[in-house]
Formats: sequence, C-alpha cells, structure tokens
Amino acid sequence: MHILATPMRQQGRAIPKRDVEAAPPVRGDLLVTQEKSETFGRYSTVARFQTSGAAEQQPLPPLHDADLSWMGTNGFVLTGIEVVGGVTYAQSWWCRLRP
Repeated sequence: MHILATPMRQQGRAIPKRDVEAAPPVRGDLLVTQEKSETFGRYSTVARFQTSGAAEQQPLPPLHDADLSWMGTNGFVLTGIEVVGGVTYAQSWWCRLRP
C-alpha cells in the first residue's frame, strides 16, 4: 500500500502532536507480514516501510509486533516496537494515503 508515514515517537518518547503533523512524511510502500523475527526469536507481525527495492536501506526501522491502534478519516496508526542501535523502543507510525 503506497502511503505517507510519520513516526510519532523518538527513542520511545511521544513527539508532540503539532510536531508530528508538521513533520515531513516518508513516502513509500507499507508491507505488513507475519514472520519469524530474528530480533525476538519468535513469530511477530512486522511492518516494513520501503521506498524502493528491499535490498536498499529503508527510511524507517521495521516495526515488530505491529498492531493497528487507531483508524479514522485521516488515516491510521500502527504501533509496535522498533530496534535502533540494538535498543528496543516503543514506536507508532501515523499513516495516510498518498495523494
């Protein structure tokens, strides 16, 4: 699904709503799959956000244990866990359709 996505947390801490709304979104293709997570050693719903081929570096770290936490007229929010530099953090992505 081609969407715009904006992270809603930085190192697990919520970013103020006005800052999230003002931030430039990442454009790309959202993929959500059920797979064995190498990070956690178990099956997990993993969301990946790609701008091009899978071999290239992606703009956002994968979101493990991804869950739809909100959906409405202005899009939806996926919430889960991201791993940055070997540290796990809570993360949410505000996702909406690309114009």
